[in-house]
Amino acid sequence: MASSEATVEIERPAEEVFPWLVDPELRLRWVNGLVSSEPLGEGAYRETMQQAGRRVDLTSRIVALEEPRRLEVRSEGRGVAAHGVHRLEPVGGGTRLTSSLDLRLGGVLRFAGGLAGHQTQRSLERSLARLKELLESS
Repeated sequence: MASSEATVEIERPAEEVFPWLVDPELRLRWVNGLVSSEPLGEGAYRETMQQAGRRVDLTSRIVALEEPRRLEVRSEGRGVAAHGVHRLEPVGGGTRLTSSLDLRLGGVLRFAGGLAGHQTQRSLERSLARLKELLESS
């Protein structure tokens, strides 16, 4: 299993940040490697990610939602399972967003665990930086 965590401070209140974590249209603008995200209803999404030249189709489901403080998502696809948690806390007039991702690879992908962990960390950091940029420039 590969685990990653990154934190960013965004000069916007949590009520403005939180929708960007759940809305498929908004997520497409900032999540690194997210190619498509289609709502299936009841907190589930069909998503396609592209990382390191590989495309992976996932079914993602919101498993915990405490708006605007916490979001937990589980995703599964062929050879991959992921568990992500976003925690938002107020800092001054803004929000500290901490995102963590546990990634489990199976099948032939399990041999890429170390490399996947490094790529996941960088991808998470780039995603949060992009989210900050988008929210603070609007």
